[in-house]
Amino acid sequence: ENMRDLIISIAAVALLIGTWLVFFDYSSDNIDSYTHTLKKEIIPAVEAGQWEESKDLMQELDKDWHKYKKVALLFLDTQTVNEIDYTLARAIKYVKAEDVSNSSGELNSMIEQLTFLKKNDEVSASNIL
Repeated sequence: ENMRDLIISIAAVALLIGTWLVFFDYSSDNIDSYTHTLKKEIIPAVEAGQWEESKDLMQELDKDWHKYKKVALLFLDTQTVNEIDYTLARAIKYVKAEDVSNSSGELNSMIEQLTFLKKNDEVSASNIL
């Protein structure tokens, strides 16, 4: 009886750790992709005044983010994820308004928020304690 309970407990913990590690890999890849897209594609397009390309890129980022967000909310701090969501919503509006300054400001803010999210998502001693 006690041995069976121990085995069940170990299996449950292993399942939780395994699930977290799979999510961490998925999350890290997505955050890196979003950050790269923002730095190398969207911000340069906004700063060059390429508004149609910027709008298309923002629409794609928004679609990808909302797909990621559904999963991320199961594992990550809801407040941080929602703050990124709000920043993205503002950036989309600024891009639609063709406002270079506010668009690039919000997009750069989103990069910082994503970096913060990734650091808090990592398995490290400081995040465990």
